[in-house]
Amino acid sequence: MRLKPFLGLPLALGLIGLSCAPTEDTSTGRSTGPEIVSPTTGTTATKPVLVPSSLGDRIATALHHVHQRDLLTTNSFWTVFHGILGMGPETTLRNPLTNERVNAIDYITAGGEIRGLEFIPTRWGLDVRTGPQFVGQGHQDQFVAEMGQQGMTLHRKFVVNGRDYTFEDFVKHSEARVSLKMNQELSWAICILSQFRGTNYTWVNAEGEKLHFDDVVRYELDQPINDAACGGTHRLFGLTWAYHLHLMRGGKTEGVWVEVAEKIKHWKQMARKYQNSDGAFSTRYLAGPGNAHDAQLRIGTTGHVLEWLALALSDLELREEWVQNAANALAMLILENQNTAVESGALYHATHGLHIYHARVFGKGTPEAKGLMIPLPPVETIGAPRLQP
Repeated sequence: MRLKPFLGLPLALGLIGLSCAPTEDTSTGRSTGPEIVSPTTGTTATKPVLVPSSLGDRIATALHHVHQRDLLTTNSFWTVFHGILGMGPETTLRNPLTNERVNAIDYITAGGEIRGLEFIPTRWGLDVRTGPQFVGQGHQDQFVAEMGQQGMTLHRKFVVNGRDYTFEDFVKHSEARVSLKMNQELSWAICILSQFRGTNYTWVNAEGEKLHFDDVVRYELDQPINDAACGGTHRLFGLTWAYHLHLMRGGKTEGVWVEVAEKIKHWKQMARKYQNSDGAFSTRYLAGPGNAHDAQLRIGTTGHVLEWLALALSDLELREEWVQNAANALAMLILENQNTAVESGALYHATHGLHIYHARVFGKGTPEAKGLMIPLPPVETIGAPRLQP
């Protein structure tokens, strides 16, 4: 699996609330440079647009500010695990009474108490309680998928009710629960299964259904985008994550994967089509034009869309002016609201997206990005040789 370890990142979906929570001139354009032909695919692509170092500096400054916002042991589980996603496995929690700090993942795996955190032993492994909203996990398999995206290994120990388990117990429960006969949100399950079981995996679930991973991909393909969580960006992220892993492990763009590639391409075009003149993405995500002035909404919508695009776009596409404009707009939104409490889902998904963008475009992570995994698209999806930083 060619997931490139890089300096650390975070994502968060929940409220960095107003009480105990962390606080916190561009126009779109298209590259018109000369075309080059890929020696590996034979396809043509445009030479990369110059990305000014000032953009990298601005992003780094915005990320530095987010990392300065303390996550507290009194924050909700929702906020904490999204903070880990956005800021990486070295994220710390501060006890507001003693000012002592502890590694957030170490605290969780050792059985530390966090409001809204509940791991539930099952016949097949471990489950994570979903809800209450903005306190516990928000979606089926969300915590497990996001920890996988931060490089957690299957043998990592978890203490639950005084008993030792491993991260694989969560994966076992996830695959046992997946069903095509029930109404489930599988956007995170496909991340888990593709990463830890592979995209040619066949298994029997808890209900006795014989499943192949392609069946789960088909199920997600048939679900709506605009009506899904966060404008469908999580669904697209899951499909893209699985597709990249499929190609990295020698899979081909055939069968259900042809439709996955087409879906990714279509929604990339929609993101660009509805982008606002200041570079921010539509405040309606991918559903149509939207330019509401609410700063938190703009951080949330632009942050979620850029996070997915930072994974989905090729090296050359990431350098195009419209993507530069989006990254710049998002960094500016964060800096302009640095003294404002920001909803944690918005803030940390934006952080995650900017970390991935910065590392892929500028060839290195920011000083805070220690331990973060930067997922790189496989060469087959790029249409040109991978650029050297």
